[in-house]
Amino acid sequence: MTSFFQLFSTQNYIPHGVCLLWQPGLLWLDVLSDTIIAASYFTIPFALIYFASRRHDLAFRGIFILSGGFILACGTTHVMGVVTLWYPAYWTDGLIKLITALVSIGTAFAMWQVMPLALALPSTTQLERTNGLLEHEIGERQRAAAALHDANAELERRVSERTAELELEVTQRRRTENTLRASEERWRSMFDSSAIGIALTDENQRFVTANGAFQRMLGYTSEELCSLGPVEITHEDDRQATQDMIDQMQADRGFGYDVEKRYRRKDGTVVWARVSTARPPDPNGGLGGVPNIIEDITERRRAEDAMHEARDALLRVARLNTMGELSASIAHEINQPLGAIVANGQACLRLLARPTADVEEAREAVVEMINDGRRASEVLKRVRTLGKNASPERKPLDINNVIGEVLALTGQELRTYGVSVQPELNDNLPLVQADRVQVQQVVLNLVMNAIEAMRETDNRRRTLSVKSRCGEFQDVIVTVADNGSGLDATNIEHIFDAFFTTKAEGMGMGLSICNSIVRAHGGRLSAAAGAPQGAVFCFNLPAVREAGL
Repeated sequence: MTSFFQLFSTQNYIPHGVCLLWQPGLLWLDVLSDTIIAASYFTIPFALIYFASRRHDLAFRGIFILSGGFILACGTTHVMGVVTLWYPAYWTDGLIKLITALVSIGTAFAMWQVMPLALALPSTTQLERTNGLLEHEIGERQRAAAALHDANAELERRVSERTAELELEVTQRRRTENTLRASEERWRSMFDSSAIGIALTDENQRFVTANGAFQRMLGYTSEELCSLGPVEITHEDDRQATQDMIDQMQADRGFGYDVEKRYRRKDGTVVWARVSTARPPDPNGGLGGVPNIIEDITERRRAEDAMHEARDALLRVARLNTMGELSASIAHEINQPLGAIVANGQACLRLLARPTADVEEAREAVVEMINDGRRASEVLKRVRTLGKNASPERKPLDINNVIGEVLALTGQELRTYGVSVQPELNDNLPLVQADRVQVQQVVLNLVMNAIEAMRETDNRRRTLSVKSRCGEFQDVIVTVADNGSGLDATNIEHIFDAFFTTKAEGMGMGLSICNSIVRAHGGRLSAAAGAPQGAVFCFNLPAVREAGL
């Protein structure tokens, strides 16, 4: 019995090409012919299968599939015809032909089995003839019922028109219902899956529904929220403002608000949130309530508070650093009145120790001691103001007073380096809304930078110009100019950047802090090269607006 492996054996056989004497023309004729036939045979079954899959009403679907298998087997025999030209796999070729024969017999048998059924199917001509007979019979019936048809024609026409109208109405209603259902599903999906809180409130200022994000934000369940309103869960300090906005929204249907406020969670903790709301134009449609979008901004507010605290700490460190640079000048400013107090006190003792005390001269010495004590007190007051760790407080401020205090504080430093001050202060300046300590810090930093820039200037007189004037846009402008070493044009655009410095031991924070202070007050700090030498720094602060303007 032939084993399975003998089917692929080529022992003792010669390729079919030997029979063709390996003539190239004859070989390629067979190869091309069999290849084209096989390709066609392989294509036809897929066309039959595609046709059968597309026509679900096709009769005798199995015949198409069997025919496809038969043609596919025939194509395989042609492929083997090409293979055996060079590879004598005649057992495999024979087996494929046997399979082809079996498929052929099965296909032929199936075809003859369904042949009576296929022949019984009416032809197109028969169907047309039958349709003609039916039409003729219908015509006869219509002519026979003409009288009845004429009598009911008007009624049928009216019924037809009304039916069409009803069908159109039903179609439109179904389309509308489908649209509303899809819209509701999209809204519900967005409502439930949103990471931002969403809630609806009714006309009674009660929550109608709230999504999971809002429930988690406040720690209430949906049922608990339905018995509460926006005002009740608002922090006590923000309730009145919330109630006022709700009242205004109910009075004006086009009004909506976008605010940052605090909520009181169920456990008593405070949550900061950004609340956006708008009144829908149709109270009887839409979402069935007032939509509220609530975003938890607690972490952002904490970060902002931490940033403000860090900035205030940095400002205070910068002030203390500047005071450290002024320590010798401050000590001198205090030692002068203290020395005068000691000298006047000793003179007063001598005057009182005489046999005939000179009371009038002793009184004058005491008056001078009091004045010197006040001078020292003023110096300490200015130092204490710059060094205090207090929250910024913006009040109406006279900028000329601030400039005078800074010049008085840096008087010894100016005298030490031989700097001549040329103040040009406008006496008719409006007040500015600013924090005194922070503005002092800006002016002090600019004056100290000017003094340091003029330390190495030996070939000309050292001059510091400080000016104040009214701006064109209801602001006050302060200019600090020196005739020192000046500014490098390549450094001007970076001079206010943090940690940028041209000093060997500088940290690069002074001007950056000054710039941030001025910007926080709504002003602008700029720098430019002086003419013909030196540097000019200029900043402006908005003036206090008068009531009614």
